[in-house]
Amino acid sequence: MPVTPEPDPPDYHQDLVAHPENLAIMRRIVSAHVDLWGFRELADSVTLCAHELLANVDRHTGSPHCTITLRRRPDGVRVTVTDTNTDSPTPCDPDWATESGRGLALISGLAEHFGTVIRQGSKDVWAEILTSRPSALA
Repeated sequence: MPVTPEPDPPDYHQDLVAHPENLAIMRRIVSAHVDLWGFRELADSVTLCAHELLANVDRHTGSPHCTITLRRRPDGVRVTVTDTNTDSPTPCDPDWATESGRGLALISGLAEHFGTVIRQGSKDVWAEILTSRPSALA
């Protein structure tokens, strides 16, 4: 009997309210999906990027309602947060003595690529965290 390979696990989408009290559970969900997809070595970086993107929704958009999407790629994971604000995030030189303002600098250091896509009535802010090893599924 021929062996049929299992399909890749699907993308993960979650609508949520990005209040700080919800971020701990989202970190666990993100980490679990990254592990499921075989990128355990990326779990901390992907989870931290997701946390920062979600925290920015609550702090900077005027509405905490958003959607997080995790997409498995052959060489890593793309995390996207969609919110209802059309203003691009503005990177700044972080003041390391303050409590906030370092999120985009942190994402820039962890992600191979990141950016923003403005849509009518919303925006996607995304980051791709890649591995240096070739994927067995590529």
